[in-house]
Amino acid sequence: MIEVLDRLDAVQRARVAALRAQGRFFWLDVQLSETSRDALVEALGISPGALRDPSESGGANAARTFHADGESVAFTVRCYVGSEPLADEAGLRLRPLETRIVVTHDYLLTLHEERISLPAALAPDLAEERSRPHAVYEVLVAVLESTFDALDEVELTLERLAGTSDEGGGVPRRVVRVAGARLANMRRWVTAEQAVLERLGGEVGAIPGFDTADRYFDRLAELVDRLPASIDAAANAMGMLLDLQLNERAYVVSVVATIFVPLTFVTGFFGMNFGWMVDHIDSPIAFWLLGMAIPIAAAAVSWRFLLRRFLMGDDPVCQRASDPRDDKARGRRRGAHGRRL
Repeated sequence: MIEVLDRLDAVQRARVAALRAQGRFFWLDVQLSETSRDALVEALGISPGALRDPSESGGANAARTFHADGESVAFTVRCYVGSEPLADEAGLRLRPLETRIVVTHDYLLTLHEERISLPAALAPDLAEERSRPHAVYEVLVAVLESTFDALDEVELTLERLAGTSDEGGGVPRRVVRVAGARLANMRRWVTAEQAVLERLGGEVGAIPGFDTADRYFDRLAELVDRLPASIDAAANAMGMLLDLQLNERAYVVSVVATIFVPLTFVTGFFGMNFGWMVDHIDSPIAFWLLGMAIPIAAAAVSWRFLLRRFLMGDDPVCQRASDPRDDKARGRRRGAHGRRL
């Protein structure tokens, strides 16, 4: 079983020295807010170039800050952990955590700024006796799985928004804005992680004891290659949701405009000062007939022949053409006609 250490105090330093003397591989998770780089260099004998601050090597810089010197390999990834408070304004519980990972013959080191236990948050499968490459593989799989979990969370949020829109509620702009920003940041990081994992197998394989690392990191490359398409699919779903909301609003505007067309006609009619109009609208009957009955009739005709057919899709001709009963009747008539021939 791979031993996991979550700090580097005096007691843990003695434990680290003992594990290295016994040749046992271990995972050390360190919060940079509690441990200095000098202490890490002294306790682990690691190259200072590998201990780059994760916040300084994020996003597009992740691939450029890849470090390999034959004895250690260091790179930056982003995983997703539970947040406090439990959710942001979009209801997203998982938050990104930039992590620097260092792989050597003796240990796996993870560095991050926040006070959180990464082994507890990711919970990789390290229960059984694992080889060094397999242990590193399981940790990286847990990192990528946390990205898939964060993507699922965004997709569930969009699904809830779609349900709210179907029920007549609007889509909150701030929720869409936060979800869109999460997808954009995730896409940018995944692109950088693809470049890192393409190089990782060969560099880790040069470390003593990691001769069989290539087959594990090939699987990681296949796993991370699935993420861009999944993120793009979620972004397309969000775009479709916004288009649907825009179409619904355009429909409401069209209906309201149709209602006000007769009213606009009435106000325009009575606002004209033609001599014939002034002379002939001299009774209540003329007023109601010319000012009310004709606009109402025009609105009814427009509704019957224009709005129902084109705006609402209520086309009696198309309905009759698509009626299965008519298809059966036509089939019977064709059959009877064929028999008569």
